[in-house]
Amino acid sequence: MYPQNAEILQGLYRTSFFDTFGSQQTQRYYSKLSKDIPQEATTVTYTSFGSVPEPAQLTGTAATAGIPRAKPLNDYKLVSTVQEYKVTVPMARSVAEDNPADAQGLVSKLGVKASYFYDRAFCAVLASSTLLGYDGKVLYSTTHGESGSSQDNAKTAALGPLDNVADWTTLLTTSMNALLKFTDDQGTFVNDGATRFTILCNAGEYLACNLTVNPTFAQAPADSSGATGMFRGMFDIIPSGIVPAQTAYIFINGSDPAVGFFHKTDWDITSNMYTDSDLWKQHNTAMFTGYARFAFYPWQWKSTIQYVST
Repeated sequence: MYPQNAEILQGLYRTSFFDTFGSQQTQRYYSKLSKDIPQEATTVTYTSFGSVPEPAQLTGTAATAGIPRAKPLNDYKLVSTVQEYKVTVPMARSVAEDNPADAQGLVSKLGVKASYFYDRAFCAVLASSTLLGYDGKVLYSTTHGESGSSQDNAKTAALGPLDNVADWTTLLTTSMNALLKFTDDQGTFVNDGATRFTILCNAGEYLACNLTVNPTFAQAPADSSGATGMFRGMFDIIPSGIVPAQTAYIFINGSDPAVGFFHKTDWDITSNMYTDSDLWKQHNTAMFTGYARFAFYPWQWKSTIQYVST
């Protein structure tokens, strides 16, 4: 017997919502690939993206002549504005009262979708042509110019579907040669020493990617997969149906993340059951509503690279 008490029901629904929301987090990748940033206001300006100069030798035999001079820090800024998100599902009052377990099950499903939506919002930043990072460019651009010349983390080639080892080998060779050479605005190579990476790819192209990089295939005959073995053991792979076909993203594990996850109000769930709501009393409708305030923005473009096959 379910209680006919609004406060008790709210507690039950929150438990159902967050139980499923929490269990889904192990399947989500946004949290693995983004920087978690609690935000105290709707709009916040983030600074300190500019790098600092490398040390200069003062005594002994200097590599360069002259006295080192102080270099000013570049004043890069990122303005983040969190947005409101809402998910609402109605249910006839008679159904909600007669079948309270169905109502609780519906709330559990809302928890699943709220969790999944974070991945979708994360991928929207990767594909965005309008959201700008601290350098005034979208996350993947051929013209990241802060080092004095354009650096390109948006690679393209006419490989067609990424459904074979040869194409993935070409993709990874091109991408890694660029990714490991990115420099900051002071000219320092920022990805030196990186040895572990994550590939985010379309679910339908996962098998060919796995054939190319999976370390357990290292002892297999070369002609069994066609892979050279040069990329085995370097990558984790995340397949996702949200990622467009013929597109792959590579992220450096343990680096400053490519995307920032800014959140002001975390997901919560409410219901109007057994309240004074007009919708409940006059229109005989139970309403279940999830609400949150968050945003994803480009954070550090130098820790990632995109490859699009045409």
